[in-house]
Amino acid sequence: MTLFGPPDVERLKMAGNVEGLIRAAKYKRDAAVRERARRGLEEMLDFMVDELSTKNIRKLAVVREGLMLVGRPAIDYMIWVHTDKQSVHRRQDVTFVLGEMRAKEAVPVLLEALRDTDALLRRLAADALGKIGDSRARDRLRLLLRDENAIVRKSAARALRKLPV
Repeated sequence: MTLFGPPDVERLKMAGNVEGLIRAAKYKRDAAVRERARRGLEEMLDFMVDELSTKNIRKLAVVREGLMLVGRPAIDYMIWVHTDKQSVHRRQDVTFVLGEMRAKEAVPVLLEALRDTDALLRRLAADALGKIGDSRARDRLRLLLRDENAIVRKSAARALRKLPV
């Protein structure tokens, strides 16, 4: 970013500077700069989803924020990633972010995740469905109240309380 002018989005994209693109996507003085930065972040979806696996808390917060700024294209991409049954860790990561984004489009894959053998994925899916607040989840969440894992049961109960009556 320049010191006194608008952010140089092209330079930030070339450098792969996610943090800089996030700042540019929030640039208040120019909507065109914000949109170019958002598109630049969209071009980095694969990188950001891969970075969700990082152990670095700061990097994790940055890529989550970047994914949220991208919006719908990030949701679609993460839903696609969720259907890949090969990596449970990636599915856990995107499940958390889909919940943070309150992505109603993700409800079907999150409902499917409630049946997974991985307890953490079931818990994260229950939490995400609670944040989204879609009543389609009610029956599946009720089934989780009898889950073998106590943490999953607590998450299901908490999610059910958040659903509309």
